Amino acid sequence: MSVRKAPSDGLDVRQRLTLFQGSALNAEQALSTNEDELTYEFLLQNGVKALNITCAGIRPLALKRYGVVEAHQLRRLGFDSLHLVDPIFCNEANAAYGAQDVINAFLNTPHDAVALAGSEAITTLNLTTEQLLSACAGAPTEAITVIEQSKEATVFRGVTARTILDTGLRAPQLKQLGYNLASVHELSGMGPHELSKLGFTL
Repeated sequence: MSVRKAPSDGLDVRQRLTLFQGSALNAEQALSTNEDELTYEFLLQNGVKALNITCAGIRPLALKRYGVVEAHQLRRLGFDSLHLVDPIFCNEANAAYGAQDVINAFLNTPHDAVALAGSEAITTLNLTTEQLLSACAGAPTEAITVIEQSKEATVFRGVTARTILDTGLRAPQLKQLGYNLASVHELSGMGPHELSKLGFTL
């Protein structure tokens, strides 16, 4: 097969072949596709995955030019919260879509919270412990991991008692983590009823 020269655009031959490896396009089609055809819908329809996109060195700002205009579209292409642990990817996603759009798309499950906790994404996206723990409803093991990875001097500042209760954490686990009655009093909305539900006694 004679290899066609790639159209004169931003992607070189290696990037094109990497991008469409294992997709619905063969090598010749990959090399001959015009740059303006590389839209979000085109990538999705032809089965281009996040791994291909990453290996081809294409990041969020470039993807936005291809019509990936919202962070949730990154998720449809197969990107997940672990990609945000890469500071370069996270910074570009933040620049392309804004922190709130990225958070809405990538912080939805306890797994997401664990992946992001302790990473540079916390600072880049201005993520709070309250947001991370809110994603851990019904998942005390993941909530413990989030707390253990927190770099906050006062981990419960800004966290509500309701959020901690929703995770399923109770006094025995909190005490094991080193948090006593005085510590949980830092939780917003903490009262006698909440203390009792957590299992702390005055």
